[in-house]
Amino acid sequence: MTLKVAIFCRVHLYAEGLRKLLEDDNELLVIGMAHDDVDIINLIQYDPDVIIADLPSCRKALSVLPNNKNKKVLLISETSEVNAAQIKVMIADGLGGILTNDADGQSLQKAARKLHDGELWFDRHTIREVLSRQDEKKTDIHLTKKETEILNHICTGLTNKEIASKLYISEQTVKSHCNHLFKKFGVSSRLKLAVSAPECYSEGLRGSNLPH
Repeated sequence: MTLKVAIFCRVHLYAEGLRKLLEDDNELLVIGMAHDDVDIINLIQYDPDVIIADLPSCRKALSVLPNNKNKKVLLISETSEVNAAQIKVMIADGLGGILTNDADGQSLQKAARKLHDGELWFDRHTIREVLSRQDEKKTDIHLTKKETEILNHICTGLTNKEIASKLYISEQTVKSHCNHLFKKFGVSSRLKLAVSAPECYSEGLRGSNLPH
């Protein structure tokens, strides 16, 4: 299956470098590159499967994508470029992951596939450095043993299929538990759950071990 990828980047040479890294994989098709807001709006009309963007372009893409669309947007950035508040706003708007700009081409290709599959892509360092906060942990969240197991696997970036295989249960059962977790934590996506869980619930968690 060929994935349609759009690159939104203000610096032309940087965008060209990303394109070349992606085109090393025959299953990733770069359908276009956008360098300003007008280009971004026009390219979105071609319905890319995954969007890879620098920070200014990422903000624009998240603001113009339809609210009912699964926003599979990957931010390429140094963590020093953004603060916790900015990242949290972008996550709320649908950001799917961050890849630091010192990553290699293989990581870029893998991250694109991960987002397309509905998963998240955040490395441990980014979660700790950018998303950490000093909020007190909530005490009114109570999870079953199975929910805690599944939550731990979600925080490591596993897919529902992978979780089902590890726990010897059906994928549908995993989805059901995920929905219960979303409700208990008051979130609407796996990414928000993975970010919120270490902050507001610690009992039984092994810590935030998101993929890198």
